Amino acid sequence: MKEIEHGSAIKDPTMAWDLKKRIDSFQGAPGFNYLCDIYKFWIGYADIDGYRIDTVKHMEPGAVRIFANVIHEYAQSLGKENFYLIGEVTGGRSNAFNIINYTGLDAALGINDIPDKLENLAKGKRSPGNPETLDQEGYFDLFRNSLQDDKNTHQWYAKHVVTMFDDHDQVGVDHKYRFCGDSMESYQLLRPALGLNLTSIGIPCLYYGTEQGFNGADQRKDDKNFSDVFLRECMFGGNFGSLQSTGKHFFNETHEIFAFIQRVCAIRGKKENIALRRGRQFLRQVSHTGVDFFYPQPINNELKWVVAWSRIFSEQEFVCGINTDPNKDISVWITIDSAIHEKNTTLTCLYSTDAGQIGRQMPIHAKNGLAVHIKVPRAGFFILK
Repeated sequence: MKEIEHGSAIKDPTMAWDLKKRIDSFQGAPGFNYLCDIYKFWIGYADIDGYRIDTVKHMEPGAVRIFANVIHEYAQSLGKENFYLIGEVTGGRSNAFNIINYTGLDAALGINDIPDKLENLAKGKRSPGNPETLDQEGYFDLFRNSLQDDKNTHQWYAKHVVTMFDDHDQVGVDHKYRFCGDSMESYQLLRPALGLNLTSIGIPCLYYGTEQGFNGADQRKDDKNFSDVFLRECMFGGNFGSLQSTGKHFFNETHEIFAFIQRVCAIRGKKENIALRRGRQFLRQVSHTGVDFFYPQPINNELKWVVAWSRIFSEQEFVCGINTDPNKDISVWITIDSAIHEKNTTLTCLYSTDAGQIGRQMPIHAKNGLAVHIKVPRAGFFILK
């Protein structure tokens, strides 16, 4: 959509920063109106339930607002009350939130601090955050204060912010690589990254090839142009396949990563597990001894430890966690909500990368309020309920 003439709007840089004025002054061009009709046609013809709008930052905000209104109204006339428009809004959260609020888009994709913090937390290179400070350095810091972002509920994040990693854009990175493209160790940590993406707050999104462990990477040292082409490998055969291949068909539904995603999504999608989709989110303190509890933080720029979080919805708590150490199982105590649970009761393991833990009852003990003890497998992920 960025390639056509949208229409006229304020160009004066002293005024163009004001989104409201730009939207009010916008006059759509005939070609833009025809394009809206084309997208309406495909909704009716192909029974489409949503669109991803590429590079919204290059579109006039007034054009985005008109397009959103036209498409939503048409979709509603067909009985599609929740037709979703996801706009790629690169840049910081503040800009993304303003675009969503003023244009009528349903969600923002491509907020630049999300992929970096998500990927590098799973790889043990970033802090998960710290609720005891006002810093915004960790992944969980991004979503813990809806009032600070002028949102009246935590669910604003769950419904309007797309979370992802491993995509080809990687804004600000000169030599780009997929999650698995920097080292063999990264493939081991792909499950923790996916578990974090699928069960933390937001709308989880997977970039093609992640489910097959693609490892595209720009290994050049002297040229940073067109670096993203190394992350656009052929999925169904072709001259440029992933894993240093040519002519290979990759879409394998029995691949271990594909199966992991399928299993976690099935748990996440159950009606009774709504907390994993809509629940409030809390980073949890952990302890190796059961005495000293803390929010895990990197030491010498490394965090090889368990990161745990809760999703709470209507007096129901799910506890999820990852082990960012690819070589060592780690046993930890994890704090849980003492207002919801009672000591001497249990949580059930719904999923673990250690299949032997699934279905096991985890006793609740009176530690740091209340806590459960679990051995998290190396590069592992779990869900307790």
